[in-house]
Amino acid sequence: MMKQNPLVMIPGPTPVAEPIRQALAGPTYGHTYGPFVAIYKECLQGLKTIFQADHVVAVGGAGTLSMEMGLVNTVKAGESVLVITQGYFGERFVPLAKALGIVPDVLTAPAGERVPLADIEAKLKQNKYAAMTLTHVDTSTGVMGQVAEVAALAKKYDTLFILDGVCASAGVPEPMKELGIDVVITTSQKAFGTPPGLTIVAFNEKALARREQMGTVAGYYVDWKNWLPIMDNPSMYFSTPPVNLIQALAKSVQMILEEGLEARYARHERIARSFRAGLKAIGLELITADDAVAPTLSVIKYPEGLDDVAFRAKMEEYDIVVAGGVGPLKGKIFRVGHMGNICINELVLTLYAVERALTALGVKVAQGAAVGAAWAEWHKG
Repeated sequence: MMKQNPLVMIPGPTPVAEPIRQALAGPTYGHTYGPFVAIYKECLQGLKTIFQADHVVAVGGAGTLSMEMGLVNTVKAGESVLVITQGYFGERFVPLAKALGIVPDVLTAPAGERVPLADIEAKLKQNKYAAMTLTHVDTSTGVMGQVAEVAALAKKYDTLFILDGVCASAGVPEPMKELGIDVVITTSQKAFGTPPGLTIVAFNEKALARREQMGTVAGYYVDWKNWLPIMDNPSMYFSTPPVNLIQALAKSVQMILEEGLEARYARHERIARSFRAGLKAIGLELITADDAVAPTLSVIKYPEGLDDVAFRAKMEEYDIVVAGGVGPLKGKIFRVGHMGNICINELVLTLYAVERALTALGVKVAQGAAVGAAWAEWHKG
């Protein structure tokens, strides 16, 4: 029997749509060649539109590099940063800060919950922070942060606000000017639906002014000042960009703007509702609190006694790849990404595989219930 490529439904990398794959497979242009320079410029301008950003840097790297870039350019060694963590990935700012000589002060929440705004304000009243960080959607817990409210607190206490948009950008609104975000750090392989390998940082004039005040920083490749001339004029050279990945991102950005930002965000909400209606129909629950749930992924509790490795292996047998838990949730949950360029068809295949896997492992479910509930919710619009 012919073996199909598995459908990868982890929360990144997400499935790559054919137009983006074709862009990736295009010519490997010289990085200062006119046609590529035009593609790069259009890509950067589109990113500015998506984020309402004054400046954007899009270069080779990954989400972790964007986190480092956000800190290096805004916080000096010896200064303090308030880290608001609602999961495993929010906590990554702590070792990053320490590696740069920055002092992290950490606020944490139980798995699946948000840090209360009152706790954040209490910290800001007590101490002066050069910056504060928040993960918009934590990929480990599915928790979506209260961006507008935290941004308002940052403004009130004159603290730079750095938003980790890795599992949100292009799937959840992040209008910087409207919400008061100073820096968005993100990457390409989640809701942008582009292969991994790109660091994307958007920032405003306030953040750039902070970088100017700092003088030298503890980095060379990560220094915004080295990249901004190239972002303004990509025919100049600082370091060779990943040409084909930039072409793929440019196609993604074009597709996002053609779909329309509001329509895209509404589609992500519709996908999330439909998928979760399917889960509920077969008795599965999220680890995430109802008031904190994000539209880009679902973090799902296992039924009592179900083995994590056995379940995910069975899903792969049915050609669907889902992710396990990380940190304290390892072995207790599985994670499904539903962001980027997917639609109801991928949800149906995934839910059908979940039904089959549960049945094969001895969990009683009504066959077709998940798929039927998802379709019913989807058709509500």
